[in-house]
Amino acid sequence: MMRPPVERLTLTSLTPQHAADAAWLHTVGQPGSFLTALGDEVLTVLYRVLPQSRVGFGFAAVDPLQPQKLLGFVSATTGVAALFLEMGLRRFPDFAPALARRFVQEPTLALRATETVLYPFLHETSDAPSPTGELLSIMVRPELRSLGVGGLLVAALKAECRRRGVAALDVTVAAANRGAQRFYVRHGFTYVQTFSLYGQPMHLYRTLLSENQAAER
Repeated sequence: MMRPPVERLTLTSLTPQHAADAAWLHTVGQPGSFLTALGDEVLTVLYRVLPQSRVGFGFAAVDPLQPQKLLGFVSATTGVAALFLEMGLRRFPDFAPALARRFVQEPTLALRATETVLYPFLHETSDAPSPTGELLSIMVRPELRSLGVGGLLVAALKAECRRRGVAALDVTVAAANRGAQRFYVRHGFTYVQTFSLYGQPMHLYRTLLSENQAAER
């Protein structure tokens, strides 16, 4: 694929029409992760229903000359616990067929799915500003990495969170992923705590979106 000039990229809202490309980018960007292990079918459902959720949203980076091709995206929620409850109740019929097929193929994924659903309830920090959102995923096509696309997506996400009245934004990063940690620190996130997920240490990073709260740190 010919690389488009970064200055030509535009950011639009993430929509269900981006779902298949978002699933592909997620698989390329996070090989070996739990969500990737669920497969393209489950990821496509996730990125189709997330923008339709009352608490889920995101942004897509596209080339105006090829607007149907997703070059990068970021997804987030204004409340991860509320999102998981919505996905598990109102949206479960969307996920059920694809999840059932994966769980039959690989039963251990069912246990990891349960741990994923419980983690926001078990690892919530007592000093978290309210409301606190969560950056769920950020992916950029390999040929466009290190060109500033990720920074543009994070900036758009922060602005939208402020517009929605979100006080802070969290992101969870594998302790072994030093590159991602450097990226988030560079874009205003600071380390909060370490906890265990899927038997691995995970770091929680947070950025404060209220100017008053940021000044108090």
